Amino acid sequence: MDQAAATRTHLLSLRARIALARQARDLLDDKRKQLMEELRTASRVALEASDALEHATTGAVGTLRFAEALEGPEAVASAAVAASGEIFLEAGVESIAGVRVPRIERAAVGRPRAGRGYSVAPTGAVIDAVADAFEGTLELIVQVAADEIRLRRLATEIGATMRRVNALDHVLIPALEDEYRRVRAVLDEREREDQFRLRRVKAALASGEETAA
Repeated sequence: MDQAAATRTHLLSLRARIALARQARDLLDDKRKQLMEELRTASRVALEASDALEHATTGAVGTLRFAEALEGPEAVASAAVAASGEIFLEAGVESIAGVRVPRIERAAVGRPRAGRGYSVAPTGAVIDAVADAFEGTLELIVQVAADEIRLRRLATEIGATMRRVNALDHVLIPALEDEYRRVRAVLDEREREDQFRLRRVKAALASGEETAA
């Protein structure tokens, strides 16, 4: 280290930078904890939605097979084509610990019987049951997809935050503390040398005064 750079001003600057780095580390760690809590909540919600989707899918397929056996595959396929349509989604964001997390809002997929596009008279109640089951399944598919997007965003930000915390803990703060100790050691050594020279000067002056006397 260049001893010319070892000054009181530099030492104070290092102390301030260490304090700032520690503060940043604490803030990032608080952010990480908030994101982890949100991730745990989102994971629980996503798991429940995934389980519900699996159950709903099994039920919907069973209802479809029953309808095909009762009404015939052609009648069910015809109703399915007539009932096809679009789902309108609205994407937004919300802030969690300063992180912009995507949020997907959707209108209800379920429709009344008359709004499904197929003729009401020829179709039986079992085809309506199929439509109800698959519309419910589709709502869950959208929910699971939205939950997955949310989880990925949270996991990505948690990883980035942990890397920043580790960089501060293991790289920046130790480096600043090492430099602070080196500067402090140089200044302490310089102060000891100054005190030693001062004592010699005082001793020389005292010796000169005794000789003159």
